[in-house]
Amino acid sequence: LRDLLSGQQELRLEQLNSTFAELPNIMQLQLVPYGKASRRELPNKWYTFDCQHGDKECYGNLLQTCVIKYYPEPSQHLPLVVCMFSSRNPNRAYESCAKKQGFDLTALQKCVSGKEGNDLQLRFAEWTESVNGKGRLDFVPWIRMNGKDKMYDAFTSFKRTLCEEYRSMVNTLCTGDTPTTQPIEIPQACKVALS
Repeated sequence: LRDLLSGQQELRLEQLNSTFAELPNIMQLQLVPYGKASRRELPNKWYTFDCQHGDKECYGNLLQTCVIKYYPEPSQHLPLVVCMFSSRNPNRAYESCAKKQGFDLTALQKCVSGKEGNDLQLRFAEWTESVNGKGRLDFVPWIRMNGKDKMYDAFTSFKRTLCEEYRSMVNTLCTGDTPTTQPIEIPQACKVALS
């Protein structure tokens, strides 16, 4: 998620955060802290990860991964990510941000330093590697809405893109020509994933 704050990107973490705050009921948000990393399996079945911006980025990804595991609701973990990245040194800000959120630092540190965190990071790696069929992202953040790549539109306006995708979901239900005897399931939210 480091590149969410890159000066070259129009999408800012604040834009994501404010949109989520305004429209939480139409967005199922999934943060995938992996980005343009690569992985290598070790003989002991652990993995080592190499990140585009080095070890600090990989460590930050791992911190976020464990927070997402233990605090799975975006309303819980997104404020921590925003807090971390509002600092010049996100990894250093992690502990104070986690305390501010009332998170259990002991459980989180156990996750970060243990096999659990490594396994969770592997799951995010596998998801990221599968997202575009190339095994690696071309750039980050990679934004998907309902399984469709939406990064170009979302860079221009995350909120507008989300609303258009949600309207599209509802319009598809309302304009279908085929009569159905089954109840129509109203979409609860647009599924948004960022890696």
